[in-house]
Amino acid sequence: MEIKIQKNTALSQFCTYRTGGKALYFAPATDWQGVFHLREFAKKQKIPYMILGGGSNVLFPDEGYPGLVILNHIDRMEFHDGMVTVGSGAHLMKLLMTAMQHNLGGISALANVPGTVGGAIYGNAGIPGMWIGDVLAHASILPENENRPMIVTPDYFEFGYRTSKAKRTKDIILSGTIKLSPTPAIITRKEIDGYIKERAQKQPSGFCCGSFFKNPSEFPSAGWLIEQAGCKGMTMGGAQVSEKHANFFMNTGKATSTDILNLALRVHDAVKTKFDVNLEPEVQIIGNNPFKKNN
Repeated sequence: MEIKIQKNTALSQFCTYRTGGKALYFAPATDWQGVFHLREFAKKQKIPYMILGGGSNVLFPDEGYPGLVILNHIDRMEFHDGMVTVGSGAHLMKLLMTAMQHNLGGISALANVPGTVGGAIYGNAGIPGMWIGDVLAHASILPENENRPMIVTPDYFEFGYRTSKAKRTKDIILSGTIKLSPTPAIITRKEIDGYIKERAQKQPSGFCCGSFFKNPSEFPSAGWLIEQAGCKGMTMGGAQVSEKHANFFMNTGKATSTDILNLALRVHDAVKTKFDVNLEPEVQIIGNNPFKKNN
């Protein structure tokens, strides 16, 4: 199997923050065999590796990534028995729209959630009342020390709020089988449009990764805490706390990853001072993560 591995690839083009340095090595994979061979390449080179999906929940360091970034392009879909088995590299919106064409729905609440199916399973994406872990029948993974995929049930992932066991292992999510329900396309279309409109009213558009911090259970939301701490509109270099939604940190055009991290730290400290709450990042911070020292 021949896979073209690129060197010194700019990561900013693959991240919705549009920041970050270069990857030492970079390559796409379209099937599990490609993922396996790339992982083995990284192991032989004795360098770190990571899987990248839609780049909508990741912050790369300005100095880049000293290993191999595997861009997940596994996006095949197969509908069967009221379910769909979908590659982990498929975007959620593509899944919803394709299912709608088959008069299948039940997952419209995931509309406009950025990123891929694999990323959604990795972080148990969704909204209250609809998390992807709730509709996952099973998944295919490539365990860290195995050379063949294996099928696992939802219990394997130990899903929680914005988290799963996959965040603590080097298992690679290859596909997920999602439970759907028979729904006329016209109804699903209306539901999807409603969720998209609702999000557009509440959330800003631009270069960002959505909510930066997880919502603490004892308060209305992280955004509420940040606003009450007086951080709305706060800036750091080219990064700014959104005026529309305080838990969205925006790249106004010339921000660096360091700007975004420093802004997040400043917000974290302001909330800690006012409410004695340690906000936990939802965004996956690659490289040095200063929040591990604060929390």
